[in-house]
Amino acid sequence: MAKLAYVIPSMLALFLVCNTMALEPSNSNNTKVPWYGLVIPSEPYDGFYIKVLYCLWNVDFSCGLKIYEHIFDKSKILDDTCCRNVVKLGLQCSKRLGLALGLFEKFKPQKALIDRMSRKTYHECNARKL
Repeated sequence: MAKLAYVIPSMLALFLVCNTMALEPSNSNNTKVPWYGLVIPSEPYDGFYIKVLYCLWNVDFSCGLKIYEHIFDKSKILDDTCCRNVVKLGLQCSKRLGLALGLFEKFKPQKALIDRMSRKTYHECNARKL
């Protein structure tokens, strides 16, 4: 059971940023992806990664990186397909995924930006009424 307790958060963290890593093995060793080699952070509370996984089931695999890029580069406009994914996620999941990304040591300095942009992206996409 202890091994399973390590595997579940590990898989969820791989899904976390863009979820293509876990589902497309060809991307798992790609050093150009922003999450390559990151140390998996511990959960802020029990069951957090399970909730993150639930949220990620609503993200199309091709949109994960586009959403990530939009969070850090406001000039990148999300296409309608990815915007529909964000709306489908809902505000709660958008905030939760932003929190999860901010847990990684690499992204801690941008935690406030990630939180703000996660919420803003949701509201902008929701306003499009797609």
